[in-house]
Amino acid sequence: MTIMGRLFTIGYSGHSAESFINLVTQNKIDVVCDVRSTPFSAYKPDFSRALFKAHLNRSGVKYKFLGDLLGARPTDRTCYVAGQATYERISNSSFFQEGLSRIKIGTRSLNLALVCSERDPIECHRAILVCRNLPDMQDHITHIHTDGRSESQPDLDARLVDMFGLTPPPLLQEEGDWSKAVSNAYKKQGEAIAYREKYPRDNKDEQS
Repeated sequence: MTIMGRLFTIGYSGHSAESFINLVTQNKIDVVCDVRSTPFSAYKPDFSRALFKAHLNRSGVKYKFLGDLLGARPTDRTCYVAGQATYERISNSSFFQEGLSRIKIGTRSLNLALVCSERDPIECHRAILVCRNLPDMQDHITHIHTDGRSESQPDLDARLVDMFGLTPPPLLQEEGDWSKAVSNAYKKQGEAIAYREKYPRDNKDEQS
Protein backbone atom coordinates (compact mmCIF):
# COMPACT_ATOMS: atom_id res chain seq x y z
CA MET A 1 0.00 0.00 0.00
CA THR A 2 1.41 3.35 -1.07
CA ILE A 3 0.70 6.09 1.48
CA MET A 4 1.09 9.65 0.27
CA GLY A 5 -0.96 11.33 2.99
CA ARG A 6 -0.91 11.18 6.79
CA LEU A 7 -3.38 10.13 9.45
CA PHE A 8 -3.82 12.56 12.33
CA THR A 9 -5.98 12.28 15.43
CA ILE A 10 -7.43 15.20 17.39
CA GLY A 11 -9.72 15.55 20.41
CA TYR A 12 -11.95 18.62 20.44
CA SER A 13 -12.26 18.99 24.23
CA GLY A 14 -10.47 22.17 25.25
CA HIS A 15 -11.06 23.76 21.86
CA SER A 16 -13.39 26.35 20.45
CA ALA A 17 -14.49 25.74 16.87
CA GLU A 18 -12.01 28.41 15.80
CA SER A 19 -8.98 26.99 17.62
CA PHE A 20 -9.83 23.49 16.44
CA ILE A 21 -10.05 24.55 12.81
CA ASN A 22 -6.78 26.45 13.20
CA LEU A 23 -5.08 23.19 14.22
CA VAL A 24 -6.68 21.38 11.30
CA THR A 25 -5.58 23.94 8.73
CA GLN A 26 -2.09 24.32 10.23
CA ASN A 27 -1.57 20.59 9.75
CA LYS A 28 -2.96 20.69 6.20
CA ILE A 29 -5.71 18.20 6.97
CA ASP A 30 -8.01 17.57 4.00
CA VAL A 31 -10.76 15.50 5.63
CA VAL A 32 -11.99 15.29 9.22
CA CYS A 33 -13.31 11.80 9.97
CA ASP A 34 -15.72 11.90 12.92
CA VAL A 35 -15.38 8.59 14.80
CA ARG A 36 -17.89 9.34 17.57
CA SER A 37 -20.70 6.81 17.68
CA THR A 38 -23.05 9.70 18.47
CA PRO A 39 -21.89 12.89 16.71
CA PHE A 40 -23.57 15.26 19.15
CA SER A 41 -22.33 17.47 21.98
CA ALA A 42 -24.67 19.33 24.32
CA TYR A 43 -21.67 20.87 26.07
CA LYS A 44 -20.00 22.01 22.85
CA PRO A 45 -22.76 22.41 20.25
CA ASP A 46 -20.28 23.69 17.64
CA PHE A 47 -19.04 20.10 17.48
CA SER A 48 -22.44 18.53 16.88
CA ARG A 49 -22.55 17.00 13.42
CA ALA A 50 -24.39 19.64 11.36
CA LEU A 51 -22.64 22.69 12.84
CA PHE A 52 -19.28 20.94 12.91
CA LYS A 53 -19.56 20.04 9.23
CA ALA A 54 -20.59 23.60 8.35
CA HIS A 55 -17.63 25.13 10.24
CA LEU A 56 -15.19 22.79 8.51
CA ASN A 57 -16.66 23.25 5.05
CA ARG A 58 -16.40 27.03 5.35
CA SER A 59 -12.69 26.55 5.99
CA GLY A 60 -12.26 24.30 2.97
CA VAL A 61 -12.07 21.08 5.00
CA LYS A 62 -14.30 18.13 4.23
CA TYR A 63 -16.25 16.27 6.93
CA LYS A 64 -16.95 12.54 6.91
CA PHE A 65 -18.95 10.68 9.55
CA LEU A 66 -17.44 7.26 10.28
CA GLY A 67 -18.85 6.69 13.75
CA ASP A 68 -21.11 3.92 12.45
CA LEU A 69 -18.02 2.00 11.33
CA LEU A 70 -15.25 3.08 13.70
CA GLY A 71 -17.17 4.21 16.78
CA ALA A 72 -16.55 2.79 20.26
CA ARG A 73 -20.23 2.13 20.96
CA PRO A 74 -21.38 -0.20 18.17
CA THR A 75 -25.00 -1.26 17.87
CA ASP A 76 -23.93 -4.84 17.10
CA ARG A 77 -24.65 -6.77 20.31
CA THR A 78 -21.99 -9.38 19.52
CA CYS A 79 -19.37 -6.72 20.31
CA TYR A 80 -20.40 -6.67 23.99
CA VAL A 81 -19.64 -8.92 26.94
CA ALA A 82 -21.68 -8.36 30.11
CA GLY A 83 -22.63 -4.88 28.95
CA GLN A 84 -19.13 -3.73 28.04
CA ALA A 85 -17.87 -3.13 24.52
CA THR A 86 -14.93 -5.39 23.73
CA TYR A 87 -12.26 -3.93 21.48
CA GLU A 88 -11.14 -7.33 20.22
CA ARG A 89 -14.66 -8.14 19.04
CA ILE A 90 -15.15 -4.71 17.52
CA SER A 91 -11.85 -4.95 15.64
CA ASN A 92 -12.87 -8.30 14.14
CA SER A 93 -16.25 -7.05 12.91
CA SER A 94 -16.96 -6.53 9.22
CA PHE A 95 -18.13 -2.93 9.74
CA PHE A 96 -14.94 -1.97 11.59
CA GLN A 97 -12.80 -3.52 8.87
CA GLU A 98 -14.78 -1.52 6.31
CA GLY A 99 -13.98 1.64 8.26
CA LEU A 100 -10.28 0.81 8.31
CA SER A 101 -10.39 0.18 4.57
CA ARG A 102 -11.81 3.66 3.99
CA ILE A 103 -9.03 5.20 6.07
CA LYS A 104 -6.38 3.29 4.13
CA ILE A 105 -7.85 4.34 0.80
CA GLY A 106 -8.16 7.96 1.89
CA THR A 107 -4.58 8.28 3.08
CA ARG A 108 -3.25 7.15 -0.28
CA SER A 109 -3.62 10.75 -1.41
CA LEU A 110 -5.07 12.85 1.43
CA ASN A 111 -4.33 13.92 4.98
CA LEU A 112 -7.10 12.60 7.22
CA ALA A 113 -7.85 13.28 10.88
CA LEU A 114 -9.75 10.98 13.24
CA VAL A 115 -11.74 13.20 15.58
CA CYS A 116 -13.36 12.38 18.91
CA SER A 117 -13.86 14.28 22.15
CA GLU A 118 -11.06 13.19 24.51
CA ARG A 119 -8.08 15.53 24.91
CA ASP A 120 -5.47 12.80 25.34
CA PRO A 121 -5.38 10.16 22.58
CA ILE A 122 -4.25 7.58 25.12
CA GLU A 123 -7.68 7.92 26.75
CA CYS A 124 -9.58 7.54 23.48
CA HIS A 125 -10.51 4.71 21.15
CA ARG A 126 -9.21 6.74 18.19
CA ALA A 127 -5.72 5.66 19.27
CA ILE A 128 -6.31 2.56 21.39
CA LEU A 129 -8.72 0.87 18.99
CA VAL A 130 -8.53 2.45 15.54
CA CYS A 131 -4.85 3.37 15.16
CA ARG A 132 -3.78 0.18 16.91
CA ASN A 133 -5.45 -1.77 14.11
CA LEU A 134 -3.58 0.01 11.32
CA PRO A 135 -0.21 -1.78 11.62
CA ASP A 136 0.99 -0.77 8.15
CA MET A 137 0.44 2.91 8.91
CA GLN A 138 2.22 3.32 12.25
CA ASP A 139 4.91 5.60 10.80
CA HIS A 140 2.25 7.77 9.15
CA ILE A 141 0.16 8.50 12.28
CA THR A 142 0.40 11.73 14.28
CA HIS A 143 -1.64 12.53 17.39
CA ILE A 144 -2.24 16.26 17.87
CA HIS A 145 -2.69 17.39 21.47
CA THR A 146 -4.78 20.35 22.64
CA ASP A 147 -1.72 22.61 22.87
CA GLY A 148 -0.73 21.76 19.29
CA ARG A 149 1.99 19.36 20.35
CA SER A 150 2.44 16.31 18.10
CA GLU A 151 3.01 12.73 19.23
CA SER A 152 3.95 9.87 16.93
CA GLN A 153 2.31 6.46 17.24
CA PRO A 154 5.57 4.81 18.44
CA ASP A 155 5.91 7.52 21.10
CA LEU A 156 2.33 6.92 22.21
CA ASP A 157 3.11 3.18 22.41
CA ALA A 158 6.07 3.91 24.67
CA ARG A 159 4.02 6.24 26.88
CA LEU A 160 1.30 3.62 27.23
CA VAL A 161 3.75 0.86 28.13
CA ASP A 162 5.39 3.13 30.70
CA MET A 163 1.99 4.07 32.14
CA PHE A 164 1.39 0.43 33.07
CA GLY A 165 4.97 -0.17 34.20
CA LEU A 166 5.49 -2.79 31.50
CA THR A 167 8.75 -1.52 30.00
CA PRO A 168 11.15 -4.51 29.75
CA PRO A 169 14.48 -4.05 31.61
CA PRO A 170 17.08 -3.11 28.93
CA LEU A 171 19.68 -5.66 30.08
CA LEU A 172 17.17 -8.49 30.21
CA GLN A 173 15.09 -7.63 27.17
CA GLU A 174 14.80 -10.40 24.59
CA GLU A 175 13.49 -10.37 21.03
CA GLY A 176 9.74 -9.94 21.05
CA ASP A 177 9.54 -8.59 24.61
CA TRP A 178 8.73 -5.05 23.49
CA SER A 179 5.93 -6.20 21.17
CA LYS A 180 4.43 -8.25 24.00
CA ALA A 181 4.63 -5.29 26.36
CA VAL A 182 2.89 -3.05 23.81
CA SER A 183 0.15 -5.63 23.22
CA ASN A 184 -0.44 -6.07 26.95
CA ALA A 185 -0.58 -2.31 27.49
CA TYR A 186 -3.16 -1.85 24.72
CA LYS A 187 -5.26 -4.69 26.10
CA LYS A 188 -5.25 -3.17 29.59
CA GLN A 189 -6.09 0.31 28.35
CA GLY A 190 -8.77 -0.99 26.03
CA GLU A 191 -10.47 -2.73 28.95
CA ALA A 192 -10.13 0.41 31.07
CA ILE A 193 -11.69 2.87 28.62
CA ALA A 194 -14.15 0.68 26.69
CA TYR A 195 -17.77 1.78 26.82
CA ARG A 196 -19.88 0.25 29.58
CA GLU A 197 -23.64 0.33 29.41
CA LYS A 198 -25.38 1.87 32.41
CA TYR A 199 -27.99 -0.87 32.30
CA PRO A 200 -26.39 -3.97 30.71
CA ARG A 201 -28.74 -5.96 28.55
CA ASP A 202 -29.27 -9.65 29.12
CA ASN A 203 -28.16 -11.07 25.80
CA LYS A 204 -26.86 -14.59 25.32
CA ASP A 205 -24.63 -13.39 22.46
CA GLU A 206 -22.66 -11.31 24.95
CA GLN A 207 -21.46 -14.27 26.95
CA SER A 208 -17.77 -15.03 26.58
